[in-house]
Amino acid sequence: MIALAFFMFVSTMVSWIDARYSLIPDKFILPAIVLLGLIMAIEGYLDSNHILAVILIIVIFLIPIVLNLPFGGGDLRFGAFCALFLGLEPLGYFLGLAGIVHLIIMALLRKREFGFAPAMSIASLVVYGAVHA
Repeated sequence: MIALAFFMFVSTMVSWIDARYSLIPDKFILPAIVLLGLIMAIEGYLDSNHILAVILIIVIFLIPIVLNLPFGGGDLRFGAFCALFLGLEPLGYFLGLAGIVHLIIMALLRKREFGFAPAMSIASLVVYGAVHA
């Protein structure tokens, strides 16, 4: 339960910063990744499933960065944070839902670019709720 509360706090802060400034500060997200891993380890549910999810999301999120699309390293690191929290099994649902939510946000705001963190946060919490219901 501490991991969920911590995830919600960090994802809210990162989403607000990304929506407002279009950046995710390393000095905030990198320690958050480490602390989330420690909390999950203490709570007893950090396993190879979560580590594989982080590796997979990094590989997937490197593609738009390499192609020079509007996707930054902060999105990659926050995606790793979300993947660490969710684990491997719901990762596909997370990615699909995050994409849909991002498109909806951009359509509602009538913008061609908008930070991806709010969509990842919403998708993470919806998927987490569906998996742990």
